[in-house]
Amino acid sequence: MNTLNANLGPLVSPDELELSHTDKQAAHAKIESAARQGILSAQQAADRHRLLNASHRRGELREVLAGLHDAVPPTGLTLALRIAAVGWLAVCVIQFVIWVVLAAFGHLDWPWWLWSDVGLGLAVGVLWWSNESYHRKSRLEPRTAR
Repeated sequence: MNTLNANLGPLVSPDELELSHTDKQAAHAKIESAARQGILSAQQAADRHRLLNASHRRGELREVLAGLHDAVPPTGLTLALRIAAVGWLAVCVIQFVIWVVLAAFGHLDWPWWLWSDVGLGLAVGVLWWSNESYHRKSRLEPRTAR
């Protein structure tokens, strides 16, 4: 079960992922970028650095980087990833079970379920990549007036 959770955890609950050294480096760089742009004062940046050092999960970055434009994935993107991943996994399992049951009754056919599994998997992959891209950016883009 640990292997299953380790493999599917980033898709089903991305905010519960352990912060890696790379994640923390990118977050520290975002705080520094915000301080250089004048979005944060030196004291606010120091406080956020302290909070970041005490953080252990990606979900905690929402509090640390609150108010910084494009610093963390939008909640809607993370929710869409979770819903799409759970839906994709459910569809995969249900279709595979139906295929095995049909095969058991003598109706073995090519694995037709792969078409929807691959197609939905691509959609989940795009959502995952979009979600991950926020954690890999090491600087903030200056906000433009609209």
